[in-house]
Amino acid sequence: MVEKIDKDLYYDERSAGGLVYKRDGKKIMWLVVKTAGKLKGETFYKFPKGHMIGDEYLKQTALREVEEEGRIKAKVVSKLGSNNYIIWDHLAKRKIIKKVTFFLMEYAEESRLKHFDTEMVMDREWLTLEEAIKVLAYDSEKVLLKKAMEKVQ
Repeated sequence: MVEKIDKDLYYDERSAGGLVYKRDGKKIMWLVVKTAGKLKGETFYKFPKGHMIGDEYLKQTALREVEEEGRIKAKVVSKLGSNNYIIWDHLAKRKIIKKVTFFLMEYAEESRLKHFDTEMVMDREWLTLEEAIKVLAYDSEKVLLKKAMEKVQ
């Protein structure tokens, strides 16, 4: 008998997010969100992402987070990949490993949903590939963006 192995066994947290694109004439624009950092005046640009809630599937989490943080509705095109982040958990007072799975998504429409996330989203912007590469805080997200652009072109 083969024992079932929990694929998430080594991750303290699972999250999902989306790289959302829309066409503006011949340009492809990417959704990024600007969030507040821990220090006063500090900001970061990133792709919408967040924790799974209850029995959500990764795609459901990614779509919900894009709507909450980006104030848009999108449709999933394909899975892009996953990134591992090592972060400091202030409550547990230890490092934790967080796995985030990202999906390539296409913009569908604006959303009227109010933002209910604990993270402070200050703004959202539609940027070209070059503009997004310049401002994104995480190198791993820049790599995913280049991969996403290849799939869209």
